[in-house]
Amino acid sequence: MKKNLLAGILCVLFGFLACQNQESSPTSKETETEESCVNPQKDPNDVKPMARMMRTMADYCDTMRLELQNGKTVDSVRFPLMPFWTAEPTDSSVLETLFFNNAKTFAASWRTLMSSEKDQKANYELVIAQCVNCHSSYCSGPLKRIRKLPLEAVR
Repeated sequence: MKKNLLAGILCVLFGFLACQNQESSPTSKETETEESCVNPQKDPNDVKPMARMMRTMADYCDTMRLELQNGKTVDSVRFPLMPFWTAEPTDSSVLETLFFNNAKTFAASWRTLMSSEKDQKANYELVIAQCVNCHSSYCSGPLKRIRKLPLEAVR
């Protein structure tokens, strides 16, 4: 029980820290991705906390992909699940039942990946499939980046 509480606190802390890091300006690739998710009248540099968390998790996945390809294992200490579903989204209309069901399925896939050293490559692929599944329904802009994350993706 104490481990779960500590893990939850760490996830919230990492999420908060990721959302507070506003030092870097978006690259043209990030701006391109964001355009399909943001009302054109909004400032594209005003990245909402949910988008920040998802970008951090995409960075995690890119690093995990490389490590898994090199025969290493990944764990939740280095790659904590960020509770993006609790953060402010760019577009609040996504906060509906399907989004939360997708988030729940994603979180379960992430936990499965992190809870076992066995089949990590297959479990990683399931995590990426969950990203594609949700982003096919909501905010399709990041799909180009997400489709580069599978272990055998053409880069």
